[in-house]
Amino acid sequence: MPYSCELGPSQKIYLDNAGPMTLITLASGSAGQQQQSSTQVHTGPWTEVPQIARLGSGVLLRCVTAQGTYIWQIQGMQIGVAPTNAWVADQATPMQAIEVGPSPMSPMQPMEPMAPMRMGDMQMSMNPMTMRMGNMTLGLDAPAASIQQFCTQCGGAIAPGDRFCGSCGHQLH
Repeated sequence: MPYSCELGPSQKIYLDNAGPMTLITLASGSAGQQQQSSTQVHTGPWTEVPQIARLGSGVLLRCVTAQGTYIWQIQGMQIGVAPTNAWVADQATPMQAIEVGPSPMSPMQPMEPMAPMRMGDMQMSMNPMTMRMGNMTLGLDAPAASIQQFCTQCGGAIAPGDRFCGSCGHQLH
């Protein structure tokens, strides 16, 4: 379950425990400006509700897991590890759990297969994938005889058996 805490008028901290990872996110914003800083730490699952303690101009954050106790110091938009003896239990308060609702977007329905298209004298189909325009056919399963070939020198049309280009005379193969 995610937790959050207001650190100031325009700064908030979010904390989440996703399996073995703890994700700490600081968000700060004012009119026309937003900043976010995150860190992810391998802590294991929490065994207690996370706590926060205000200390001068920063805060200490404490998470207890089966692997041990983790304490972080937050100063401005910086997140750093703090020594365990820095924790001040008499100033600690539990963080507030936040509800995460269902996703506002519903999943998309699968797309229907595409019907063959006609655009002027051009035809396209997906199965087998082919495109025909005039007397030219391109496709994955199109017979080799129906694929138009072109001269590498001038781009003129050539037939499969041609040895020379009929447009520029360039020798083929």
